Parts: sequence; structure tokens; C-alpha cells
Amino acid sequence: MPSVSTQKATPLDRILVIDDLPLIPLAFQEVFRSVNTATRVEYSENIFTALSAKAWANTTFDLIITGSLQDNFSSNLEQAVTELRKRFGQPLIMIYSSAYDPIIIEKMATTGIDAYVHKYESIEEIRHAYKQLSAGEAYISTIFHTLYYEYGHGVRK
Repeated sequence: MPSVSTQKATPLDRILVIDDLPLIPLAFQEVFRSVNTATRVEYSENIFTALSAKAWANTTFDLIITGSLQDNFSSNLEQAVTELRKRFGQPLIMIYSSAYDPIIIEKMATTGIDAYVHKYESIEEIRHAYKQLSAGEAYISTIFHTLYYEYGHGVRK
């Protein structure tokens, strides 16, 4: 699987998970702590709450994982990624979705998305994504990678 360099290698200790299911951040915390015991996961139910939270006024995150706004790539997603990066100290961004959108893969480098991971990937795959991001490499999960690269730039809706 080809990977694209994103940034320099860095430990991903502070993570913000944005998802409407509160169990998702707990699962991520368990998986990531198996790789890095210093990992601390914060949670927000949606992107707008995360951006306006006073508790995180001067907080930087190393990684933000969002399942929000992923159904179709749009200017909203691009704007959300830009705002999250600006607000939280230029963190890496992972889109965590069950919806496949080839446009996200095509625009990862230009929009600041560092990883695109399918929600039904295995725990090992999630762990692998974390390690790749920690090493400064972009990541596309196996399911999305297969749909995009092995089916001629993707099964389109």
C-alpha cells in the first residue's frame, strides 16, 4: 500500500475523537494505549461542539478523529478540517467513516486529511493506522484502499 509522507514522526499522545457514539472514543483509547500508554483521548459529540468548547480554548491535539460530515466530500468537510487544524495546533486528521467517498482519497493531501479509515476495519488495522500516523505517514485503510486502487480509482456512487 503506497503511503504519502504527512509530517515528521511524532508521538500521538493527545487525541480528540468527534463522533455521535460515546463508546467510540473509549474503544480508540484502548487500542491506542496498547501502542502508546501515554495516549489520552478526549471526546466531543460533533465538530461544532468541539470547535466552540471553552474547556479546550488553548488546547493542542496531536490527532483528531472525526466521523462527522463524512457522508459526502464537500466544502463543509474541507472547511471543518481547516478549522480543526487551525483551532487545535495543526493536528493530524483522521476521517473515520463507513461511507466510501473517492473524492476524500483524491483530496487528502490538499485538504489536510492524513488518514481515511473504514469503521469496520479490524482493531489491528486501527492500530496500524495509528503507527503509520505516528511515523509521519498518511494512511488509507484496507477497505478504502481496495475500493479506490483496485477498482480503477474507485467505485463511484
